[in-house]
Amino acid sequence: MIVLETLFALILNASLAAALIVLLLLFIRKWFHLRLTPRFIHVLWMLVLIKLLVPVGPSSSISLFNLVPQTIVDTWTTYPTHSAHSSGSVKQSEEKEALSADTSESGDATKISLHQRAEEKLSTDGSASRFEDSDSMTENLLSHSEEENRGWTNILNIGLYIWLGGLVLLGIYYLIVTLRFRKQLRCARQINDEKVLSVLHACSERLGIKPNIPVYEISGFQSPWIYGMIKPRIYLPEDIVAIANSQQLTHVLVHELAHYKRKDLWFNFLWTLAVWLHWFNPLIWVAWQKMSTDRELACDAIVLEVLGERESSAYGMTLLMLSRLFSGSSSPPVNLSYFFNNKSEMKRRVTMIAKFKQGSYRLSAIAILSILVWSAVLLTNPNVDSKEKNSVSAFQIDRPIPTFKWFHNLDRALAFSKFDFKVPDYLPEGYRLKNLDLNENFSKANKVDLIEFVSITFVSNFGQKDEKNFEIYASKGNGTLLEHNLLWGASYSQEPARTPAYRQKDLTLDAIRGIAFTTTRSKYKQKPETAKSFVWQENGVTYAINYYSADLSEEELVKVVQSFALPDQVQYIDYGGEGNSYPLYDDTDLQEAINTLGFPVKIPYTISDYGLKLSDSVLLQAGDQNTGFSIRPDTDTLRNTYSVPFNSSIYEINDSIDFYQSKAPIVDVNRLASLRKLEINGIEISAYADMDHFYLEPVHSDNNKLKFKTQTYYVWEQDGIYYTAFILGVDTHQEENLKALVLAPAE
Repeated sequence: MIVLETLFALILNASLAAALIVLLLLFIRKWFHLRLTPRFIHVLWMLVLIKLLVPVGPSSSISLFNLVPQTIVDTWTTYPTHSAHSSGSVKQSEEKEALSADTSESGDATKISLHQRAEEKLSTDGSASRFEDSDSMTENLLSHSEEENRGWTNILNIGLYIWLGGLVLLGIYYLIVTLRFRKQLRCARQINDEKVLSVLHACSERLGIKPNIPVYEISGFQSPWIYGMIKPRIYLPEDIVAIANSQQLTHVLVHELAHYKRKDLWFNFLWTLAVWLHWFNPLIWVAWQKMSTDRELACDAIVLEVLGERESSAYGMTLLMLSRLFSGSSSPPVNLSYFFNNKSEMKRRVTMIAKFKQGSYRLSAIAILSILVWSAVLLTNPNVDSKEKNSVSAFQIDRPIPTFKWFHNLDRALAFSKFDFKVPDYLPEGYRLKNLDLNENFSKANKVDLIEFVSITFVSNFGQKDEKNFEIYASKGNGTLLEHNLLWGASYSQEPARTPAYRQKDLTLDAIRGIAFTTTRSKYKQKPETAKSFVWQENGVTYAINYYSADLSEEELVKVVQSFALPDQVQYIDYGGEGNSYPLYDDTDLQEAINTLGFPVKIPYTISDYGLKLSDSVLLQAGDQNTGFSIRPDTDTLRNTYSVPFNSSIYEINDSIDFYQSKAPIVDVNRLASLRKLEINGIEISAYADMDHFYLEPVHSDNNKLKFKTQTYYVWEQDGIYYTAFILGVDTHQEENLKALVLAPAE
């Protein structure tokens, strides 16, 4: 089943890519056919055939597909739903889906789970209000993300069965037609007339064809044709031998023999296969029809090349004669090649014949070079280096919530933002940039209330008891910050059964008109002071400032609002995020992390054969002012997080492995309990348990809330670099997963 799913995904990719090529060739065919030789146009159709049958190919910076976004994402890989055994592959399971839904509401476990999405977003903020509101928002986004991916997977699975059903029906239809066609062939009579055989022999010699191809006469068909890839035979309509003179008979036989020489029956077979595989794409059927017509033009060209320009008029008259005599039904859908098949394209064939010049069938050096260039443009895949830096990278991670991204500086956020926004150019004393987040939110069907937003958090006294925060929002979309519960001053706005616990009023701050929201009761003991929000609009962007009355005075609020400016106009605030930790999204971040660390890093995308995949990568800088992870190393460290597949059959959904790399140890083993020592590939590894939970609080099991997940630390040194693998759960195959990390190459 996995093979069929993968094949279908490739077929969809190839079909959409080929459709673009078909549209391009139809344009060329319509507007430039008089300037291009028939053979050249037919060769271009071969490029479509290759794309349809060979869905994979090399990358190129000149590929046409560098100009368009990627088509089909392999959802089966991103959110695996394949059947598997308990050896560690992934298995689709209704119970696991229900379990993950329960787990996603389980408090502390959630904050460490689901690919560390809570650590990315929530542990970076000291405000309890921010923490719980963001947790609710993140859970909502995660639920939607998982639902969307499952929905997309279900659609692809349904499409797979429809595609297979179509192939079966086509096969049955083709079998019936072929059996009926072969039954008709039994009535064919071989022609032994000396005149016909003499003309056939002369035509074969002129084309350089050595095999003796027999000629048959048959009733019920409307044109001469050739059939049989292995043992070809020419079939002529009944009485054509009596009607046609020697010259006309020569034209007919040369044309059919030209099909044999050009291997048209073989190419026609490949086209039939391609159309079968892509039967759902109407443009491929159109391409097949147009290609067949252009094939006849190319065949006419080689016939005229053999006969000579002087006989072009006579050949055209033969074509017109046959079109008048045999204008009935078209050919059956079997692998044969008609002399006359499409009356509507007769004008093009006659025009080409009238304008034919000797030697035009041969491809010139320029034509061959042009075909090679077209091949490089149309048959290659997009080059990742030619993509925009915010879309595709050689280094890329499938994160659980792909819409959510956080950054430590403004420039990186701008590289990924979908709209322009302003930022404050004034901060109260003691405040500095903490994080910038990009996200989207929606709660209704079809995303009718979707908003895309940027949130910027500023912090003072980070990590201390008197830590202060305030937050800036910039958003666009059909929804509002209020209805998505993103305003601290209106935190109960989405509870329709309860009376809203906030006040709102119109407020003008230095000519900026907006709305002020204020909570009417305290929600958090940690923050008894009043939560407030000020919201206004400018140039289609909605801005908001979330703050607590003790963290930002009204005078300071006015100064912050007054200072908003476009990023390139900021003069007084440092948005560089120097010294702060940051996640890795693409090659830019990876290279910066390597430069910061000063050594090559290990980044395997998967671990062994047990389903764990890289879901997050963060460069932790010592003494940062923007994160609150459970392990805060004293030296710059790369932390890679490996999470289990969504439907794993052997691990709990919130099991994970955090893989740390640094120039010095990042945990104090004296605070840990030694478990054992082991050796992998000559590397000595020490295993520890955190019995006192110095680094991380106990985490409940997903399946049994009375039990806790195991927490194991594996520590080793390799080539002068210290590595720590913190394994949360993942109780089976631990050594195999650990071995994958030890043996992974440093890059």
